[in-house]
Amino acid sequence: MPPGTGSPSSVAVCSQRLMRRVCKVCRVSYEPEGREKDVMMRAIGWSGQIYKASPTGCPKCNGTGYKGRTAICELLDLTDNIREMILEKRPTSEIKKAAREDGMRFLRESAVEQVMIGKTTLREVNKVTFVE
Repeated sequence: MPPGTGSPSSVAVCSQRLMRRVCKVCRVSYEPEGREKDVMMRAIGWSGQIYKASPTGCPKCNGTGYKGRTAICELLDLTDNIREMILEKRPTSEIKKAAREDGMRFLRESAVEQVMIGKTTLREVNKVTFVE
């Protein structure tokens, strides 16, 4: 293999971030509307009740509305097809499209799923991920 083209032993690339967890004691449930609802629908095709941090917090979270952190991640499986695209220096958009077709879940989708199950907030998602 030419120098700088990567190792044939690489099998995947992982990206991860930490997001604050919303406090289970004082979190506030609400039904998202407008842009928030749109984000949930586009990312994971879901709408319904979600949570936001309490503006005043509680003693359990020291008045912050958040307690602890939760991880989100994405895993790019380096299939033969993806490897070939990388070696050919194809545009990132093409590689991402192929990865999605192979079943890859992106970082933002992982984050929005954490919102759906009540672990974090959309505000946190927007702090640690970005929209392309």
